[in-house]
Amino acid sequence: MRVALGFVLLGVVVGCESLHAPAPPDPPKQPPPVTAPVRVVGRPPDVPKTAAEVLRASAKSAVAQDPPEEDQLALVAQCLERADHLGAAGHLETYVSRHADQHLFRLQLAELYFQADRVTDARGHYERFAADAQAGPPALYPHLVTAHIKLREIAMRTGDRFAEPFHRGVGLLLLVREQDGAKARDAAFCEELLCKALAALTEAKARKPGDARVLVYLAEAHERAGNRHAAGAERAAARADVVGGELTVAERRPLLLRD
Repeated sequence: MRVALGFVLLGVVVGCESLHAPAPPDPPKQPPPVTAPVRVVGRPPDVPKTAAEVLRASAKSAVAQDPPEEDQLALVAQCLERADHLGAAGHLETYVSRHADQHLFRLQLAELYFQADRVTDARGHYERFAADAQAGPPALYPHLVTAHIKLREIAMRTGDRFAEPFHRGVGLLLLVREQDGAKARDAAFCEELLCKALAALTEAKARKPGDARVLVYLAEAHERAGNRHAAGAERAAARADVVGGELTVAERRPLLLRD
């Protein structure tokens, strides 16, 4: 945009010079010498100095009814400045729908809905983020615990007596996973977390005995605790409800790879 504006200004200057130039000598004229393209250095004073200012300026324009994608983030920032979480969520929803691969924006969108007390929308985006993060780049994995913590809070807020222990158990199990291979791994701490994860997942199973997701995570917890027989039994039961349990690709993998 800046370069294009520079060439427009250059054209105006050349046009003005041609209006005030003295009359040319009698024809025939020699063709003007070919010169290299002029590179405009600097920026006109009326152009915003930062990218944020550019986005904000375009966001204020009413020329287009559907703002460009970049403007959606500027509108999100404007709403957040007014503490309008629901308005910011609306603009970010539009952006995320066009950039489904930008998973951290989805996590932020879920948080905006959570703060706006739109728990159903928040739950959907937290669950979608968790599913994407399981199979996504490693940088997303640390945020999985955050997603399950938020899903547990939503369950507590809505009185979901199954989801509350389920997401608590999964979150604790993920913390144990994070310690795998760590040089400063605290075995006692991991054992304590694992015991709490087993207790929470067992409670969730009591509320939904055939739910495949619970059974898959409970199988992992039993295996980490050294109870391979119980782990195998939970996986065998999970195979009977692969569809009904709405397993993600990552959650289904242990059922396909293990007896």
